[in-house]
Amino acid sequence: MERDDDEKSNPKAEGARNEYSGRDAERVVQVANVYGSMNVYSSNETPVAPLSTEELSEELRRAARAWRARFASVDFVNLPRVAMLSAGAAVTRAAEASGLDVTRPFHGQGVAPALFVGQARALFETWNADAVVLDESTVGKLPRGALVSFEASMRCVNPPAAPPEPPANRLSRDPHLVFPVGDHRVVVTFDPQWLTTSTAGGTLHDAAEQPQIYSGLGMVAAVSEDGRIRISALVFGQPTTAEVSLWDYIVASPDPLEQLTTADFRNELSISEEMPPDIDQQMKEMIVKRSSAVLIFNEDEVMPGDIDRDVLAQASRVVPEFRRDLRVAVASLIPPRTIRVDDITAHLLAREPALWKTFTVPGLSALIRSRNLAVATVSGLTQGQMADLDTVLKEETNTYLGGIELDRDLDMHRRLFPEHDRYHVLGGELRLVYSAQSRYTAEANGEDLDKPLNEWLGTGLFKSVAWEEDTDQSETEEREAAMMIEAFLRNQSR
Repeated sequence: MERDDDEKSNPKAEGARNEYSGRDAERVVQVANVYGSMNVYSSNETPVAPLSTEELSEELRRAARAWRARFASVDFVNLPRVAMLSAGAAVTRAAEASGLDVTRPFHGQGVAPALFVGQARALFETWNADAVVLDESTVGKLPRGALVSFEASMRCVNPPAAPPEPPANRLSRDPHLVFPVGDHRVVVTFDPQWLTTSTAGGTLHDAAEQPQIYSGLGMVAAVSEDGRIRISALVFGQPTTAEVSLWDYIVASPDPLEQLTTADFRNELSISEEMPPDIDQQMKEMIVKRSSAVLIFNEDEVMPGDIDRDVLAQASRVVPEFRRDLRVAVASLIPPRTIRVDDITAHLLAREPALWKTFTVPGLSALIRSRNLAVATVSGLTQGQMADLDTVLKEETNTYLGGIELDRDLDMHRRLFPEHDRYHVLGGELRLVYSAQSRYTAEANGEDLDKPLNEWLGTGLFKSVAWEEDTDQSETEEREAAMMIEAFLRNQSR
């Protein structure tokens, strides 16, 4: 087996046995390059028991996250190997829909690879492939075969030829990416035949001169005795930036909103931009002001009543009983088809002063395009309680996607979000809200009006459950009914 220059410079230890491998927060551990075994030197002589296989598996399981990426360019997709992932069927379908022969590499297939890249960008933004995040906390614990996600500034060694050639399976000759993670050196190997476009190859030549940021997914192929991790890439590309996304929106929108900033277009799927922007001073002053939130869920993965229960349960956790005066509504989100999705999202998120929100324009647009969504509106929350509710919902509910502050003065909010409340939580009591029309319909259908009261009381979330009439809505419905009857009688008398 051929070793690269870094390996050749490491001294060999003689007569060493593999008594322990790994590192912990207390010790600095060095591993010698030994043929057939491993020699561990530590600055602390206190022995530390290694994690058992079960403990290590559980630790890595907790470190796994659903990998998604918002790419500026999808540079590499190894179609045969991606197809073996549980989420890989969607990638294969996208390739076939683009006119690709999935049994052949991309080179020589005309415009089909470019069409595929366009579809793959949208696909990977909403993908769900669970992978261990490669960082300093996990890099020393990864077993061979682990699926990992990575993002870093990397250098390309042996940039690929044009047209791409099959790998020689020799690291000294094959193209690969290198970057450090803590004390470890990570090598990302790839078959250059599965580079999507010639531009992707050109970018790798740039990375040979100046490190470039790449994000991707791969399998741990080897863990060397000198601590080097070799990853066999499945997918990688360059993540987009807030500036690029904002520019794309301005160019494409017929009427771009001036209230939007780069913060509204940050790439929250990228390590470099994942943290939300700082709350400005005006927002801090509003932190105790009562407001309303719109909570967005994946409607394709919920059963009737799931959202209602999740929101009421977690809102009751976040807001102390003596301060609870919350009103909740639940409905499907039905965006208008005559307006561009990016413009819908921009009008949902843009306001001066800024709304509280966990979404960016590109992120929410991707969700609207890719799945059916449902919303729950919750009024009577402070800004801090909105953030707390967002946190607990993400921890407890895998169908919850994020939230926005509700402002009924914004036209798109009035158009898309439910107007009439379904629940009223007052202290420890839950009140089921009805109007004249809904009560008439329930009675006409012979519904048991005590059944929902008993079901909610049985959850144990509330001390009591009762009905509450929305008198304003009842009056509106009665006026509308009277007008319809009057018009009918007037027509009959003619």
